[in-house]
Amino acid sequence: MRMLIMRIVLVALPTAAAILTPGLHATAASIAEPTMAAVTTPAMAKPKTARPASVSPRVKAILTMLYRRGKTLKNFSAAVRVTVNHLRSGETDINIGRIWYQRAKSGRTRFDIHFSILAVDGAIARHHADHDIIFDGRWLIDRNGSAKIYRKIEIAPPGGHFNPLKLGQGPIPIPIGQRPKTVEREFQIALVKVKHQGPHTVGIKLKPRDPKAFTFDSLTFVINTRLKLPVLIRRVDPDGTPTTAVFSKIVINKPMHHSFHVSPPPSDAGWTVTIKRIKRSTP
Repeated sequence: MRMLIMRIVLVALPTAAAILTPGLHATAASIAEPTMAAVTTPAMAKPKTARPASVSPRVKAILTMLYRRGKTLKNFSAAVRVTVNHLRSGETDINIGRIWYQRAKSGRTRFDIHFSILAVDGAIARHHADHDIIFDGRWLIDRNGSAKIYRKIEIAPPGGHFNPLKLGQGPIPIPIGQRPKTVEREFQIALVKVKHQGPHTVGIKLKPRDPKAFTFDSLTFVINTRLKLPVLIRRVDPDGTPTTAVFSKIVINKPMHHSFHVSPPPSDAGWTVTIKRIKRSTP
C-alpha cells in the first residue's frame, strides 16, 4: 500500500500533490503523496517551445482570472481531502487534513499540509495520522509521526525564492499568478464539464505539450469563479493512476497566525532523520 498527500502541482503542489524523488534542485510534483519520494521530483526537462494553437476566449479569460488572483492572494486555508485510486492493487487511499498557504510582501511563500486521518478502502486506518508536509520558504519538510520519519530538503538557497504553485514544479500545482501565455505555451488546454461541484464553477484540463517535460499525464482543475481558486485538482500519472484533491471551507486573505514550523525529533527518539542541502558550486 502506498501512502499519499498530493503528487500539488504542482507543483508543485506540491504535488502536492503534490502534492507533490530527491534531486539537486528538487521540486515538488504535486499535492498528493505524503512520502518525500512522491513529493519531490528531479529537475524537469525543458518544455518544447513550438508555437501553440490559440485557445478559446473562455479559456483565456479563465487563465487571466487566475493570473490576476496571484496578485491579490496573500494567504488561504482550507480543509483538504486527497484520494488516490491505485490501479494495480485496486485500493483507494484517502487522506483528510488541512492546508495553510501564505505569501509575504517580499514574495516569500510558505505552506503547511497537515493530515490527521488516513482511510484505506473506506476503513479508517489511523484517526491521528500526524503527518505534515511543510515548506517554510527554504526547506521542504516531510514529518510523519506515525512512521517516525523526518525528511528535510533544501529547495531554495538563503535569500532565494521558490514558487510552490508553479505548474509542474511546485507541490501545489495551481496556475495562479502564472502568465496565460506561459501556460498556453507549455500545455494543451480545454474546457471540461463540471459535475456535482455547485454553482459558479468551471473546469479546465491541461496536458503537457512535451510529455517528457512533466511527471504527469494531465491536470484537471475545477475553479470557483467567485473565489477565483480551484476547489478540486485531479492529477493523472503516465500509468493512469488518478489522484484527486478536494478543497472545502476555504478562507482567503484573513489574519493568519500559523507558525509554518515543525521541530526535528530528538536524536534518541528512534526516528529516521534525513537532511539534504542544495549542493553549491565552489568558486
